[in-house]
Amino acid sequence: MSEVFYSNIAKYYPQIFPFNPAQINFLRTILPYNGAKVLDVGCATGDLTFALTHFGFPVWAFDFDSEMVEIARKAKQEDAMFPVIDQLDMRQIESRYPESFFHTVICFGNTLVHLLNDEDIRLFIRSAHKVLAPEGKLTIQILNYNHILDHRIQSLPVIENEHIRFERNYEFVTDDLIDFHTKLLVKATNQEISDSVKLHPIRKEKLEQFLLDDGFKELTFIGNFNGESLGKTSLPLIVTGQKPNP
Repeated sequence: MSEVFYSNIAKYYPQIFPFNPAQINFLRTILPYNGAKVLDVGCATGDLTFALTHFGFPVWAFDFDSEMVEIARKAKQEDAMFPVIDQLDMRQIESRYPESFFHTVICFGNTLVHLLNDEDIRLFIRSAHKVLAPEGKLTIQILNYNHILDHRIQSLPVIENEHIRFERNYEFVTDDLIDFHTKLLVKATNQEISDSVKLHPIRKEKLEQFLLDDGFKELTFIGNFNGESLGKTSLPLIVTGQKPNP
């Protein structure tokens, strides 16, 4: 996982990826009741974390990047119990959080593929299963790498608004690694920030098998947070699995 890739763009992150209310609407169909405990893996600057807290869900959240965590912590009210925000490697959740503690674990924002091998991805899935209570759910959102790999998609849609322009490109290194190149233009200052990081693209079928192997049942795949079906050319991929009762 990259030490500096997201630090370089952390203060502009809410302008690049503004809060998406569809995520809350989707999660309110997943969460079993108000007060259900949520673990937000890869929380970035915390927009979704704070929204869940506002709707009455106690949230524990973390990110690997220290700058992201600092921004999220500064946004928290000093006297508020939640959210609880930490800096943590997603491979270490089993050692940080109690067994069978959470009702939902979410891992959005293509966070999963920053783990650069299958073993680490499986470690995260096993750990998520362990910290979930029976009937708890894990929801992961990545990109649809079947489409990206099969068609050698080299550029993702440019993100542009009054504040920034964000370009994203892929360079295919091996079947298991992609170089993700980005260029951020900050319009107010005309500053350009270019960076790159390696990603481990995982196909739908492999992710599905990992989830089943590690005990998740009733897997559901969709193509976006509005609940549309996952198609061959869908760019997002969202999967939810449930930890069964013993």
